[in-house]
Amino acid sequence: MEGGIRRGEIWTVVPPAHPKPRPVLVISINALNESEWPDVLIVPITSVPGALRVQLPEKPEETGLRTTSYAKCESVGPLHKSRLKKRIGALPSQSWETVEHGIQRVLGIKGKPAFSKE
Repeated sequence: MEGGIRRGEIWTVVPPAHPKPRPVLVISINALNESEWPDVLIVPITSVPGALRVQLPEKPEETGLRTTSYAKCESVGPLHKSRLKKRIGALPSQSWETVEHGIQRVLGIKGKPAFSKE
């Protein structure tokens, strides 16, 4: 993948069940993203709010997201790197703690999120 894959980036993917690209947030650490391991960990992004979803900042110039969007923290999972199609933006670093807290809530992990883009 040209330029590599970095934690916090927002990419488009083409899911098998959808005819159009969908955005995802890469949450795996850069050491994994840069390794020979074939997968990255992602959180899908949607325009539909929900109880376990975290609203992402409305900064299209940074995120590449054109509408109000939510991280689907309840759907965290692996994705083969070859499925990432186009980098459209990145999550502003000040928004990471909110996303990490949402993921911790879904996984039942207690404690303060340890923000790090690494």
